Amino acid sequence: MSDKVYNLAQLEEQGGGDAEFVSMMVDTFLEHTPGQLEEMKSAHSSGDSATLGAIAHKIKPNVDMFGIDAITQDIRDLEQMGKNGIINAETQEKMQKVEAELTIAFEQLKQH
Repeated sequence: MSDKVYNLAQLEEQGGGDAEFVSMMVDTFLEHTPGQLEEMKSAHSSGDSATLGAIAHKIKPNVDMFGIDAITQDIRDLEQMGKNGIINAETQEKMQKVEAELTIAFEQLKQH
């Protein structure tokens, strides 16, 4: 799997090229985001749209900062759908895409 689903350019720029900063941010991302993803999946499964939207809102800055471009719009859509009380087939599709991309990102970042 040579194609990375993430891009650390923004994070590296934010850290002024400090590799330790980037490493710390990656560790923090890997520590918190998998649990948030599980919470979001659980909220989706139980029809808790408010929690789904709130957790998508928490994950959104990480998706941006880590350059996980394939789901940039999906995480925003999930946030809005959650806030608007919408859980349907489209929500399910977006959840599956977000879960798949984040899972790949977690695995790739562990190797970083």
